[in-house]
Amino acid sequence: MESLQEGEAGAQSEQVALGEEAVLGADDIMAEVEVVAHQEADEKRQEQVQRAQPGPGPMSPESALEELLAVQVELEPVNARARKAFSQQREKMERRRKPHLDRRGAIIQSMPGFWANVIANHPQMSALLTDQDEDMLSYMINLEVKEAKHPVHLCQIMLFFRSNPYFQNKVITKEYLVNVTEYRASHSTPIQWCQDYEVEAYRRRHNNSGLNFFNWFSDHNFAGSNRIAEILCKDLWRNPLQYYRRMKPPEEETEISGNAQMLG
Repeated sequence: MESLQEGEAGAQSEQVALGEEAVLGADDIMAEVEVVAHQEADEKRQEQVQRAQPGPGPMSPESALEELLAVQVELEPVNARARKAFSQQREKMERRRKPHLDRRGAIIQSMPGFWANVIANHPQMSALLTDQDEDMLSYMINLEVKEAKHPVHLCQIMLFFRSNPYFQNKVITKEYLVNVTEYRASHSTPIQWCQDYEVEAYRRRHNNSGLNFFNWFSDHNFAGSNRIAEILCKDLWRNPLQYYRRMKPPEEETEISGNAQMLG
């Protein structure tokens, strides 16, 4: 009985720690948002000053082109300083987040089946999973997402696994180029299927051409696979704890309690 209580207490403390890491991550994001807001305010003030200044008088096409070139030359070092300042700020925020993310990852790895539970409980991801997918995910021990903004916006998703009967890879990496509207597949680690599962993997991949988790996992060049990448990067990675325990809807709890009273 005491060991059971200790186990429950340990799980509760781990969940609290995960919640604290999510809050710390949110604080870092808010700090970065504040920096961007200050920069935008400075830009607006500069625009107001420029609007208050009288514009150039009538110009010939040649003189207008020369003036435009001069302004562009003045603008280049300003753009360079802005890019450098933003890059330095982002690196600073990443350094602040890293120890919290490392600690969160260590806690999660002590909770077997954590990521399988989180992915299965996500309302959109759950529709793409089969029972076999969930069993495969039960061997997943960690998820990491890394983003690089320069020279291109790249999102790297890394899924870590312990030994399992499905494949030999310890890490599966998937990379996406990110633009304003979508995630575009860039690179995917080839899966080294175990010999006993290779035929089944081929059958699953080719007998169902629609988007599902297995097809995304095997080869993410399926139409719509960017949706899974976006969910992992923008939702599950940022705060997995919100999906770790799926709560019953209030109406379901009311119905259950009502039936219990009737039976009583």
